[in-house]
Amino acid sequence: MSDSKLRNLTIDQTLFSLAFDRDVDFHDGYPTSTYLDLRTGDIIWVYEDDGDAYTEAGIPADDNRAARESIEATPNRYLEIPGLDHGDHHEILRGFLDSDWTDDDERHTRARNSYSGSIGGWKESVDDDSIVHAFHACHDRETTEMAEALLREHGIKPDWK
Repeated sequence: MSDSKLRNLTIDQTLFSLAFDRDVDFHDGYPTSTYLDLRTGDIIWVYEDDGDAYTEAGIPADDNRAARESIEATPNRYLEIPGLDHGDHHEILRGFLDSDWTDDDERHTRARNSYSGSIGGWKESVDDDSIVHAFHACHDRETTEMAEALLREHGIKPDWK
């Protein structure tokens, strides 16, 4: 969709990133969905089971139920924020490792050779905070681009706050 046809919506970038960048395979202890309110820009977490909302996040069951019922009653008002699966996170790391993030061949080789299929293991094995920080900067750029593409597909140009 062209930028001229997008509508601006003010969205808290930190909250949107928490919802979008979560690893749904490992971080959703209880079945949870997240939504963007297309009118207000608010981010809403909704637990599938109202009791889980209280157990995990201290959200009163009635509040969770009300949010879920509001979304069900006016689905066109909300955009589900899908989160990323575990494979997406690995793909971002592999993309970083294959990129030209450094001119230092030794550091580049060490970073690539340290990856054996575990992101946490890679961070420990590479044992260089500057490499890990470079990866996190890349990860943040990639996920922001992915999030903005999702929003554009739904006619939204985010005004990040």
